[in-house]
Amino acid sequence: MRPRAFDEEQALDAAMRVFWAKGYEAASLSELTEKMNIRKPSLYATFGDKRGLFGRSLDRYTTRHLEYIQRMLERESAVIPAFKSLLNDLAEGGRAGDPTLGCLAVLTLDELAPREAEWTEKAWAHQLRLAELFRNKIAEGLESGELAPGQDAEALGRALLASVIGLTVMLKTLPDRAFTESTISATLTLLKEAQS
Repeated sequence: MRPRAFDEEQALDAAMRVFWAKGYEAASLSELTEKMNIRKPSLYATFGDKRGLFGRSLDRYTTRHLEYIQRMLERESAVIPAFKSLLNDLAEGGRAGDPTLGCLAVLTLDELAPREAEWTEKAWAHQLRLAELFRNKIAEGLESGELAPGQDAEALGRALLASVIGLTVMLKTLPDRAFTESTISATLTLLKEAQS
């Protein structure tokens, strides 16, 4: 069997960026193959078709995004500094370095739900996993005494997730820094009000 003449991981990263910037429908095969630096036969042979390529791209995004969020939350042991660091990093563009891209999972839900059940389920599962990471970090704060006993870690985690989703959508419009900072500060009051 002939070895592939391209780096599959790099090509997939390039495709993910195209889908991230354009969405599924607007991403043309011509643009995808150009950015991936491959020909259409190679795309079909490796990824099946545009649909298969998008599925692989979404999987790649959600895996990396979860790893990034987990790393950010683990950088600080205390809950409020951890979420402040995460929110500030997201406002600066996070790992992608471009806040105008938003979250590919949220964009997928916006563009394709409910007509694409498979991708909707994947994107929604990603949101639930994020809520779980947030809940776990809040639970650490409850165990350490940073947060007052009796707080609902799951409800707080979901409220923070809704705030994070809203922030990532809002950042696509490139609001001024003062607006972003006040939004982050207001979001953190959810946790400050739960402090011991």
